[in-house]
Amino acid sequence: MSTAIAGAVPIAVHVLGGGVWIGAMVFSVFILHPRAERFFTRAAEFEDFIFSVVHGARYKVLAGIAAIVASGVALALAHRATPAPWSWLVAVKVALLLISLALFLHVSFTLWPRRVFAREDELPAVRRRFWWIGVVMIVCNAANMGLGVLARVLRG
Repeated sequence: MSTAIAGAVPIAVHVLGGGVWIGAMVFSVFILHPRAERFFTRAAEFEDFIFSVVHGARYKVLAGIAAIVASGVALALAHRATPAPWSWLVAVKVALLLISLALFLHVSFTLWPRRVFAREDELPAVRRRFWWIGVVMIVCNAANMGLGVLARVLRG
């Protein structure tokens, strides 16, 4: 494999992985959940549907996050001699990723079980929490992508 192609692989994995994560989050939060909810008369039916849609996705998403992290580490190591502003941007990107990862783990291992076993009167509050956490994750990931573009520009 040529050096140019080898150097392009981590960039492609990093950018595409981040884009897929943002796209999936935007679709889930702003399109799938609101539109699908209209098709069900009972909250329990909607919850069954949403649970069947997301069932088994947790570890696929974690694998995607691992690919984003691995490609980001490869890119950071390849460009570690870049001036200080770039290093600070990368540090902020890592912090944003850690926030998104922590929120994803919280949703996956705390909020989903709470949602699955929630009484019908508890569901609106749980759904609101899902929505807000989803929005925060979208903002963190979008900011991360923007900082990645800025870091690329600064690196030259």
